[in-house]
Amino acid sequence: MDKKNHLIVSVPGRDQTWIASSAGRDPNFGRLLQYWQGSAQGKSKHANVIGPGEVHQAFLLAALILANQAGKNQAVDLPFVIVPDELQLRRIVPILESFLPGAVRVFPAREFSLASVDASSKEQMHQRLSVLSELTAGKRCVVVMSPIPLLQPLPPPARFEKNMLELSLGQELEPQDLAAALHRIGYEAAQLTESPGEFARRGDIVDIMPVDRPVPGDIPEEEQVELYGIRVSFFDREIDQIRFYDPRTQRQVAAVNEVRIPPAHEILIADEERLDLADAIHKWGEERAKTLFQQGASRERVQKLKQFCEADAEKIASGTDHGLADRWYPLIYKESATILDYLEPLGARPVVLETLRVSQRMDAWQADMHQQISHLLERGQTTAMATEIFRTGAEVMRRLDRDFNVLSFALLHQLGNGFPGAERFDIQSRESESYRGHEDQMYKTLRERRDSGGTTFAYVADPARRERLHTELLKHSPASIERIIPGELPQGFEWPAAALLVLGSQDLFGTERKRRRRRKAGGGASIDFFSDLSPGEMVVHEAHGIGVYEGLENLESDGSRRDYIKIRYAGDDSLYLPMEALDQIRKYIGSDGRPPKLSRLGGAEWNRLKEKARDSIRKLATDLVVLYAKRSKLSGHAFQSDTIWDHEFAESFPFEETEDQLRCIEEITKDMESDRVMDRLLCGDVGFGKTEVAFRAMFKAVNGGMQAALLAPTTVLAQQHFENFRNRVGDFPVRIGHLSRFASEAMQKKTLKGLASGEIDVVIGTHRILSNDVKFKRLGLLVVDEEQRFGVDHKEKLKELYPTVDVLTLSATPIPRTLHMSMSGIRDISIIEEPPQDRREVQTFVMDFDEQILTDAILREISRNGQVFYLFNNVKKIYEQARKIEEAIPGCRVVIAHGQMHEHELEDVISDFVQGEADVLVCTTIIESGIDMPNVNTLIVTNADRLGLSQIYQLKGRVGRSGRQAYAYITYEKDKVLKENAQKRLAAIREYTELGSGFRIALRDLEVRGAGNLLGGEQHGHMEAIGYDLYVQMLDEEVKRILQEQQEEKLDFGLLQKAPLQAAVQTGLASREKVASVGLEYLPPEPVDTQIDLPLDAYLPATLIPDEGQRMDMYRRLADINTLADYYDILDELTDRYGDVPPETYTLADISYIQSRAGLLGLNLVKREKRNVVLQFKEGVRPNMRELAVLLSLPEYKGKIHFNAGVKAHLLWVNFAEPLALLPEKLRRLFASVEKGQNDTADPAAEKK
Repeated sequence: MDKKNHLIVSVPGRDQTWIASSAGRDPNFGRLLQYWQGSAQGKSKHANVIGPGEVHQAFLLAALILANQAGKNQAVDLPFVIVPDELQLRRIVPILESFLPGAVRVFPAREFSLASVDASSKEQMHQRLSVLSELTAGKRCVVVMSPIPLLQPLPPPARFEKNMLELSLGQELEPQDLAAALHRIGYEAAQLTESPGEFARRGDIVDIMPVDRPVPGDIPEEEQVELYGIRVSFFDREIDQIRFYDPRTQRQVAAVNEVRIPPAHEILIADEERLDLADAIHKWGEERAKTLFQQGASRERVQKLKQFCEADAEKIASGTDHGLADRWYPLIYKESATILDYLEPLGARPVVLETLRVSQRMDAWQADMHQQISHLLERGQTTAMATEIFRTGAEVMRRLDRDFNVLSFALLHQLGNGFPGAERFDIQSRESESYRGHEDQMYKTLRERRDSGGTTFAYVADPARRERLHTELLKHSPASIERIIPGELPQGFEWPAAALLVLGSQDLFGTERKRRRRRKAGGGASIDFFSDLSPGEMVVHEAHGIGVYEGLENLESDGSRRDYIKIRYAGDDSLYLPMEALDQIRKYIGSDGRPPKLSRLGGAEWNRLKEKARDSIRKLATDLVVLYAKRSKLSGHAFQSDTIWDHEFAESFPFEETEDQLRCIEEITKDMESDRVMDRLLCGDVGFGKTEVAFRAMFKAVNGGMQAALLAPTTVLAQQHFENFRNRVGDFPVRIGHLSRFASEAMQKKTLKGLASGEIDVVIGTHRILSNDVKFKRLGLLVVDEEQRFGVDHKEKLKELYPTVDVLTLSATPIPRTLHMSMSGIRDISIIEEPPQDRREVQTFVMDFDEQILTDAILREISRNGQVFYLFNNVKKIYEQARKIEEAIPGCRVVIAHGQMHEHELEDVISDFVQGEADVLVCTTIIESGIDMPNVNTLIVTNADRLGLSQIYQLKGRVGRSGRQAYAYITYEKDKVLKENAQKRLAAIREYTELGSGFRIALRDLEVRGAGNLLGGEQHGHMEAIGYDLYVQMLDEEVKRILQEQQEEKLDFGLLQKAPLQAAVQTGLASREKVASVGLEYLPPEPVDTQIDLPLDAYLPATLIPDEGQRMDMYRRLADINTLADYYDILDELTDRYGDVPPETYTLADISYIQSRAGLLGLNLVKREKRNVVLQFKEGVRPNMRELAVLLSLPEYKGKIHFNAGVKAHLLWVNFAEPLALLPEKLRRLFASVEKGQNDTADPAAEKK
């Protein structure tokens, strides 16, 4: 039989044969294997296996697959696993992955939009499409699912296969035809591909972000990112290259010969089918209305149905049918399919875990869906057709019984927990014991097992733990464990009949360290603070003031073509700014989002406003530096390097840290081990692991002999931090105190006494910590959580009380002041952008407010024993809204929280809710505060258009913290005309549904809502007058100037030699003027702006980069060329992303490099005079004689280039007889030779030309 029909499990360096051989020691497994192989050949029907627990069930399935793979029997085996519910699905997938690495795929259920929504997140649908793509390609994998996907419809396999797009090298195809094909299968055109389901065409290059997230096969797993794109390059009418690229860098990483692109949507309506479908909806609506009328329905209900059908038909005909297709499934696909129709033709084998619970889950989901549809039907918000979409549980069970050979597992034998007439196999096992804290007993047990012929295997995901276990076993119980296997297995099992013991991480260490996911695309520390310019937006030119950016224009001047930025000013005057001067403009962001007054070109008003602002900024900067730089002057405590206890504390964390967490921990550790006082901001989305990073720092402080304090904004949050930290340090001798209203008076007295005497190591509390009676003996670290919740007074008091203490500030959405401090370098910033492994995307719906849909959402959450946040930001009507919910859902326990409540009353409500004493919390935005409520997994936001982006995003981060699927309903009033800013906010929420974008959301919010009163009342007017960006630049310049002056005071210039003085200037410790004033003989010239006065075309053509924003970005990148490596890198990127680079772009890159290197030499003008080339030094600049000597001694230029000293010192390249178009290349080679200190003999760029 063809090899592709087999599930092949093979991992380099990992021998899996022990699984089947160990299982084979139990005769009952031998009988089960015979059944499995015989059943695949049609010899028997169903089998029920009774006795194994969850982990053992997964192990038995792996043993069957691996034994079949290793044996001579060539029967086809493609198991698909059905588990009782979503929680067990999440538990068993990593277990199966440990036994069958690389072979497991999850097929999730998806949310069907039977009511109208504006937008919803697509992660579930993309994951389903990815699995369908693999199945239709004939790839063998173990598909795991809950019972719900068995009930949900899919397009027929033949229709899905028809929509697969196959591309290969040499295939004849036009780029525009590929773009049209991608549009037909649901991909959206974009200027830059960033998310799955997008494509971008640039001339002969098409970038695609496939929804199945393919990964290049030749890249090691540890180097893989989470998202790759496919770049297809054409030569004429033929596909010339197919390459994977990294969307973070837009650079290629691997080439392939062929690729399959799956459709981007489950339901696809071809353009030519839309009118027919709209007619069918009209016809169905008319017939249904007639039937309802005959049945005695009210005229209003009949009219509502007609309007509903007409609106849907109009949207489908026009292509604006987001989310509508689901409810018309039976009209789109005359015969829909399910996942079973994709699996059956492949000879797939169902493996059902706990059959009775699977059947019950299907019935419960079916009843819930029926209730939802009934509610929508009553209000005319869906069609009776919706009842025909889903299969019933009974239908699914009948089909499994009729068409498949089912293997079912059950822990206990009971009626209905298996398939009728099945052969029964009894395979008994028990959970393994936990040896945490009982290591001696473990070594004894392992030795006894070894001596009696038993075998033991251990799964340990964390490399450090594997090494430690291996070392300890060599000491205490050599050869007692057959193998320590890298894999994620929380708990093991003992199988007596097979004399087998399998141990997991919890058995060995008491906690499980979950393995790290692939790196997240787009992560890292780089921060893009402001979005690219679009025509019509306000910009600020430092010299000319505020104008309107009107785009790029390509103009001819003095015989050469260049791109210019067009800016319109008051009186319709226009400024054409050459691209070399791009750094002179910045985007205008005002204080309240309103358009500012345009400046007048050549007017004095702008300079007056700017100088007034600078005077005020200078005073402000001085005050800020006194507050923040004062800490730099004081020596703090330098903590010791990490000890064995620090490492053990890190290992006791039950999850493996994300890469961002590790980087932040390293940055904080470095700060703490220096004698400089730490003042670091740790920014990360809610639930991304900031608290654990803070706990590491607190433990390090205590382990270093100092005390640590954690300051939280609320009593409930302080209590939660106290309990969590107490649990984290349970195995270490750390003494913890608690200061808040929840701590008894006696406990507070004891804590105060312990802090003063040094007996208490850590205190966690509210602003009570700032009280005068709180005295520390040796405070070394202060952690401030949710900084934005504290007032100015609290922050000022912190600075006064603890000027030399290391401070770590945690914030999910930094306040603008904090953002600025981070940018200005007064304060260090660490960012966590990567979500922890068990965070799932919150399923987000942006929609009109609909009371019944939201009531159904609440009922669904309560039915799974969860809780709901209901955000209602109107204190006057909040009690009335809570009463409505209670009336709509009898028995629902509703509590209210808002900011006007007494502090103690509010904290009691929140505490009760955290303890599970209520189902729904109707609240204002007070829930932004960072209390961990993992049981809350539904968020309803009303009047979302009135909230800021950062508020909505942070609220969304409050749900989805337990590993369960979470839901967010972002609603606004129906038919309400939204203001432009509100529309922008909702559009951004639709755009940013992925995790980890809270930092970008905060910045977009800053842009949309305006910078606001950023740095105090007196600065408000200045910021509005000159724009936020220029304001921040001026503030940054003033802060650096003051810091430089402070550093200069520390330098003893008389004792320093030339080299240290030059280094002082280059690192910003001392100004050039100060060094010159002490009589230094020679200082390298300060880089100057170099004008290249050559009549040559030098620009990025619109044909190369059609999108103006990308073109602007590339101009910025070209302007940043400083070295030859930069030069080659940017040209490689241009070729990679956009295709063949035209001569005028090579010239532009040459000129950018020449400007940078010439500027370093002090040259401010390069021009051609007759047959000579003049390179002129800026007046007053003393040339760098060492570099000049290198230049003049180069063999290639010896005798051709002369240095002429004098008032206007210059270099003269005599008799340059070659064509002018070659001059930029020649000059680049000249300066490259100086950079490298030797003759430039090989020039790849010249060869490309």
